[in-house]
Amino acid sequence: MEENSNVLIKVLLFMFIAFLIMYVSKEAGYYEYKAYTKSKLTEESIKKFESDIESGKDVSLKDYVVDDYVDYSNFVTKAGSNIGNNIEKFMNEGIKKTLKFLGALFYEKQG
Repeated sequence: MEENSNVLIKVLLFMFIAFLIMYVSKEAGYYEYKAYTKSKLTEESIKKFESDIESGKDVSLKDYVVDDYVDYSNFVTKAGSNIGNNIEKFMNEGIKKTLKFLGALFYEKQG
């Protein structure tokens, strides 16, 4: 019993520390700063696009859009996604078959 409560205390402490870190970063303005930086880049890109159009340059979307997407997927996330999709298919088919069976039990065929 002592070990279980010790693990629970450690998990709760970890979650509390994670909460404090996120709270402090929010209060310090980290997220607002990131949003401001993105909006500033967008404004600069719009101005550059407009000036390039006015000067008659050939414009391409990739010259003005900053792609900051980072793919964090790995073997574990892909395997989890596949397992989830397979469970979803299995459950959907099972529910459809169960409803079809129940419908056959309670409703008479008209004819």
